[in-house]
Amino acid sequence: MNTKTERRMLALLTEWCSALLRLQLDLPADERLHGGLLCPACGMIHGRCHEAVYPLLCAAAHTGNMAFRDAAVRLFRWGLNLRSADGGSRNDLKSDWKGVTAFAAIALHDALKNHGSLLTEAQRTEWETRLAEMSEWLHQNLTLQTPAYLNYYAANACALALAGTCFSRSDYLETAQTLAAYCLGHVSENGLIYGEGRPNDAVSPKGCRAVDFGYNAEETLPALTRYASVTGNGQMLARCRALWRAQLEWMLPDGAWDNSVGTRSFKWTYWGSRTADGCLAELFALGKDDPVFAEAAMRHFNLLERCTHGGLLTGGPDYARNGEPVCVHHTFCHAKALAAALDAGAAEPARATLPGDDPESIRYYPELDVYRLAAGGWRMDVSGYDFVYPGAAHATGGSISLLWHKAAGALVAVGQVDDNLKEPHNQQLPVRPEQNRCACPRLEAVWQGKSYGQHSCAVARMTAEERPDGAEVQVKAVLCDKSGAALPGNGACSLEYRLTPASLTVSGSVSPALAGRAQFVLPLNGDKAEIEIMRGSLCGEPAAFFRAAPGFLGKEYRIAPDAGGRFCLSVRVRE
Repeated sequence: MNTKTERRMLALLTEWCSALLRLQLDLPADERLHGGLLCPACGMIHGRCHEAVYPLLCAAAHTGNMAFRDAAVRLFRWGLNLRSADGGSRNDLKSDWKGVTAFAAIALHDALKNHGSLLTEAQRTEWETRLAEMSEWLHQNLTLQTPAYLNYYAANACALALAGTCFSRSDYLETAQTLAAYCLGHVSENGLIYGEGRPNDAVSPKGCRAVDFGYNAEETLPALTRYASVTGNGQMLARCRALWRAQLEWMLPDGAWDNSVGTRSFKWTYWGSRTADGCLAELFALGKDDPVFAEAAMRHFNLLERCTHGGLLTGGPDYARNGEPVCVHHTFCHAKALAAALDAGAAEPARATLPGDDPESIRYYPELDVYRLAAGGWRMDVSGYDFVYPGAAHATGGSISLLWHKAAGALVAVGQVDDNLKEPHNQQLPVRPEQNRCACPRLEAVWQGKSYGQHSCAVARMTAEERPDGAEVQVKAVLCDKSGAALPGNGACSLEYRLTPASLTVSGSVSPALAGRAQFVLPLNGDKAEIEIMRGSLCGEPAAFFRAAPGFLGKEYRIAPDAGGRFCLSVRVRE
């Protein structure tokens, strides 16, 4: 290891891979279990764990510890349990979805190319045969005629570019080019990739697109960037750099990805997305020519280190503090990107300023109907995003989806607003489910035993303007149930957010008839925030909560409006 950064990368990879070894099942009599990785949080073997063959071989090569190689060999054999009759690889033992074959093929290719010399000749032949089989399946089956989220097309463009080069298959390269071009045709006016919804080009009633920042940063953009590099397409590589710069507007100063308004925010893990591969390899690679990307890579790496406990990457900053078991999926996926970054080498980055360090006071994204505000050390998103991802609602209705401060980090980080497990095998249920409360600040009222909240209003209207000391957003909405149906009668409400370097002030109103039934709910992460109520009253003691996505502990405050239906409060941070 030539640099301090590379030594830190190897230390983290070794820590992660050592934990994978501890979780590998040793049951030779049962081929359905032997060699798989048992997840401490989910009590199962996640099917994609066999993709860890690459980071395990990488760890063996860089440390000389052949226990990692032996674990990779066992894991490859276990992965054959997922092989379908047509050559594809299933997502799990009880799943028919085979789009993940793209990720498996990339991992197997990288293991063979970079560290295949660690295998016996017979093992290499077996692995190469399986790679060829998966590549043919991808060429025949994961095409634009296959309904999928955009990240799968991007991943297959990368996988087939690698396979086409490896096996000298021009037809693979042609399919890869078609897929990559399709993905680059799904870019919004602000440079955001869309397509994490079905159909990929769907438009909401407000004109919003299906954008997910976790998947864009950790699957789609890395795959497209690597495709461009493998194929030597300089024009496409330049386009990818521009897309990464747009994506970096959503990297917070602490290296986290802001996915508070993503279509798939139910998988948000603050550092990324629960089942995605990660962004380290491509950011470090781009950083060799541009210090902005190197700085982003380093900050993100620092966050991954901080979120690692007991050898595994946790699902968010407060998982360990709340006593949550760790899902192994995060580790075996992100270990691939870390291994790729380590194999490519990383110089010591020169310090650089990121877009999130000095953002505009107001920035509007029409493709999301989101205002992003900044004042002093504060960063805030206000969401009217109405692109519906079935079964996993995100914040809308003019809600604060993110509130971040340089001295406190993420005070509000919403993610999914309901408790539905959209993908049960890919989400965690906290050890104390009663604490898994909605983390979205909202006006809500109970009517005939049913809850109605402004954060579920898909037709809310927002306006914003700069002030001499900051920025302000005004919201007109209706209290709605989780299906979007309005509260019977007069459920109209209003909110105003005023952000200054000193504080956030929130004021709002409901009709006087609802004053006795309504509350403004304010969940705040951590213990550095102070609230002052100028109008209305606090309802009892704040309740503790832990929100699994993106993984924060906090307290939930409830403020009752006055008799006229009005309230006003401010939030400050102790520095």
